[in-house]
Amino acid sequence: MQALINYFTVQGFLEESLKAFLSCIKPRKFKANDFIMAAGQTENYLSFISSGAVRYFVLVDDKETTFDFAFANSFYCAYDSFYDRKPSQLFIQAVTDCELYSISYQNLTELYKQCDTARLLGQLATESLLSKKVKRELDLLTKSPAERYLNLFSQNPKLIEQIPQKFIASYIGVVPETLSRIRKRIS
Repeated sequence: MQALINYFTVQGFLEESLKAFLSCIKPRKFKANDFIMAAGQTENYLSFISSGAVRYFVLVDDKETTFDFAFANSFYCAYDSFYDRKPSQLFIQAVTDCELYSISYQNLTELYKQCDTARLLGQLATESLLSKKVKRELDLLTKSPAERYLNLFSQNPKLIEQIPQKFIASYIGVVPETLSRIRKRIS
């Protein structure tokens, strides 16, 4: 839980002001390759990753297409499903062992009614997710696959080594063989 507290104190929140929010946090652990959420389910949690990495993917013609990763010390959520309360089209999978701190939709909306700090915390998490989404879209439009790989690698080099190449290749928009050539050229 300390990683979550540290995240918010760096953002300027006093630990004392986090008590109501932290009282609703549920720790969850997943092993590598566990599905955290499957397509057709409604996202019920906004989660902070204390350790590990998760990937978001969709099935297109029975082929997995990875479109995002989330790493330690960041939030993740199938935000469209979470906020709209509708089934998601995406899968979220642990790609390494993960420790998460999650707040349910129900608890978060109740806290929003009672507590200004909770609204600010929720706003901060939502802004973080939106900022990441916009950056990803811009990267897809303006950066080469090699640049996208380097950006991903710079986020968390140790975890990238644990993620199967086929997931990384899908994420940067190439086939695994092209990723191998990119990696050789860079190293």
